[in-house]
Amino acid sequence: MIVFIAPYSKLKEIADSLADRYTEPMRSVVGDLGAGLALARQALDEDAILVSRGGTAKLIRESLGVDVIEIGVSYLDLMRILKPYMGSHKPIAVAGFRALINYAKNVCEALGIKAEYLPVDDEAEMPSRIEQVRGMNVACLVGDMVAVRSAKDLGIPLALIESGLDAVAEALDKAAMVVRSLMARRAGELRLGAVLNTVREGIVAVDRSGLITHINSTAKDLLGHQIAVGVSAETVLPGKYIARAMTERKEAFGRLLEIGGHRTALNVTPIVARDSVEGAVIVLQKVAQIQDIEKKVRRQLSAGELVAKYHFEDMASESPAMCACLGVARQYARSASAILIYGETGTGKERLAQSIHNESPVRDGPFVAINCGALPPSLLESELFGYVEGAFTGAGRGGKMGLFELAHGGTIFLDEINELDVQLQGKLLRVIQEREVMRVGGVKVIPVSFRLIAASNVPLQEEMEKGKIRRDLFYRLNVLDIRLPPLRERPEDIEQLFASFTRECAMRDGDTVPPPSECFLQALKVHKWPGNVRELENVAEKWTVLRRLLDAEEEAALTLESFGGHEACGSDSASGGFGGVGGDWCSGSLEAITRRAALAVLDEEGGNISRAARRLGIDRQTLRKHISL
Repeated sequence: MIVFIAPYSKLKEIADSLADRYTEPMRSVVGDLGAGLALARQALDEDAILVSRGGTAKLIRESLGVDVIEIGVSYLDLMRILKPYMGSHKPIAVAGFRALINYAKNVCEALGIKAEYLPVDDEAEMPSRIEQVRGMNVACLVGDMVAVRSAKDLGIPLALIESGLDAVAEALDKAAMVVRSLMARRAGELRLGAVLNTVREGIVAVDRSGLITHINSTAKDLLGHQIAVGVSAETVLPGKYIARAMTERKEAFGRLLEIGGHRTALNVTPIVARDSVEGAVIVLQKVAQIQDIEKKVRRQLSAGELVAKYHFEDMASESPAMCACLGVARQYARSASAILIYGETGTGKERLAQSIHNESPVRDGPFVAINCGALPPSLLESELFGYVEGAFTGAGRGGKMGLFELAHGGTIFLDEINELDVQLQGKLLRVIQEREVMRVGGVKVIPVSFRLIAASNVPLQEEMEKGKIRRDLFYRLNVLDIRLPPLRERPEDIEQLFASFTRECAMRDGDTVPPPSECFLQALKVHKWPGNVRELENVAEKWTVLRRLLDAEEEAALTLESFGGHEACGSDSASGGFGGVGGDWCSGSLEAITRRAALAVLDEEGGNISRAARRLGIDRQTLRKHISL
């Protein structure tokens, strides 16, 4: 906050009159010199920006070693005080701190006013300066608060040099600007800290002196919680790698260390700004974690995973929106151009990609899929492009073929392309343009032929406009685009999909499942389905399991709790409530349940019979029958 320390009451009144101009919190107090210093000490405990004037500002600055925004005295303020003495035969005496004396001297010379100047550097000098005035034949003593207070017994006219409205406003403007700047910087530091703490690797940033400036929670867990900002990184990490990054600008990559009983991979990268090394970034990752990720990737890339299992027939739909989407996708499948699929999480983007592959000219080739958001950039690069033997510590003997090579003659599907690291985006663009790859650590160019399908769960054009996706890459990917509609836009498919999922679940367990009640189906149709088809599949599995244990009404009520306890009780939250359809639907007779369901949907549609019937998937006559039960 801003703390305005006024040496005299009138200055506080001016500051208070300006307070409404500022959104920043501000408090004004009165205190001259020692009293002002005491108030400043208290304010520093509140993390305040200090504003004061003259000797009080000087005392605070020198005693506490802090910055103080000083209230100036404008030439207009001085002219207002000195103008009456123009043409006076007697000189005036001007006493005060040197900055004020210099201002006054300029004005007196400009106005032709005779003056004697008595500058001081410290408050203690003021009494002796005032004594000098006793022997002078002056018309008036002009000075700051210290001078005027010391000269009250001189018996001559006294004129206090005051700061006016403009000078106070200028000082408060500066203070407000400083507050806004500090708040923005601290908000940025909080955001940076939040980002760093979402990363699974340990990250430590140091300045040019090797002192830690940032450290995330993973690094603290690895290095011990005694490590903190301001501590030298060399106390817990090998100094030679950090020193080499600083002095020789050399990056250390994949150095193996033993930290806290864990084998850990260390990367050190210098931070270079304006051709000067300003610090370094240290990345730590447990070797066991890297190996686990690699094992998962290799399992996904086994021979059986390079086959597309789904066809367009597996995505049959009664929804006009979905039918139109599949029709466009079938046409796109015949082309060799890149395809970009946009769809919310759980809408079936990979199934659609596999269906396109199986109806394309490269259907006999491999189908290689990878989630770009599931791997760290360093590992994703080697998986996409492969690596040669010895490319980095831990690189396998003989090197490894990358995904683009594996997809040669077939389709590569890059899911969550919006999560791709910006540095990798440039390398990906080159592969798409040139149809050739170079393995990490290698010099040999390998030609590849593939069909590219990318997918994003957020609009990629918006990501491009935010600077997260390169513009040139966006236009390479967005040749043929498809929007996969969410389940809430295709209620006609809910009953068919639910039946398919329950049938699959029952067959897997060697059981049969009777059809669900009309009440339960209507509840499914009015749900918002934030998790889309994947959420529906989970609900179907729960319903199938419970159906063997409970009667129809108990099972339906318990299954509807999958949507959230508060939603199942009648709320309509943004996360996908029923709008009045919930656990209480499935109590009482079937007729009463059906009537309550119909009335709830009719109420949401503002009493419009046609819209309510369409939403429930029944005709208007049937809806009227349910209402009149």
